Amino acid sequence: MEAVKSLIVCVLVLGLVLQHEHIQVEAKSCCPSTTARNIYNSCRFTGASRDKCCKISGCKIVDGKCKPPFIHHTLHPDSEESDVLDFCKLGCTSSVCSNMNTFAGNEEGNHAVDRCNEACYRFCTNEAEIVTVAS
Repeated sequence: MEAVKSLIVCVLVLGLVLQHEHIQVEAKSCCPSTTARNIYNSCRFTGASRDKCCKISGCKIVDGKCKPPFIHHTLHPDSEESDVLDFCKLGCTSSVCSNMNTFAGNEEGNHAVDRCNEACYRFCTNEAEIVTVAS
């Protein structure tokens, strides 16, 4: 009876070890700009390795969240988080930042629109900080 118990424990432990070997961490690439993101994606499309494409584009591979200035990332296309983030950014930029498009003809206006887009990204990814203004 002891031999059977030992065999069962052995099989369970072996199963856990083998299960652990198959767990994969879903890393993502984070890029400092949209241009860098496009360069990285084009490089990967040609079949180059992630490391090589990161060196060419200036992007980096992370396991967690992308941190500034590496905020341009690609989530797994089937991920619900990807859809939610896209719709949040689209809604925020269209409702808040579209009012600034009247200034888009000059450099100051373009900078304001870029800052608004960054704020929408931070809001949608819960990176926004709550600031209290005392008057």
